[in-house]
Amino acid sequence: MTRRINEQIAEILKDQSRSKKARIDELLQLRDDARALERAATESSMATSGPDDSGLRELDRVLEKLGHHEILEAEDKSAATL
Repeated sequence: MTRRINEQIAEILKDQSRSKKARIDELLQLRDDARALERAATESSMATSGPDDSGLRELDRVLEKLGHHEILEAEDKSAATL
């Protein structure tokens, strides 16, 4: 799964026809999907994938590199964690 996420991230970052905001918005959508997958994996009694398989850490790293910190800061202050 992580390989596919990494490929999607690379495609989004390479697309210079989009604005920075549009790229961040798409990365945020991918992050929401990755977070949902990670949450489902941790709630499943038959979970076979590790926490890195969702690509969430990689997405967070790329978003931070693009200057998007709002979600990361909000989650640091939140009581809800995976």
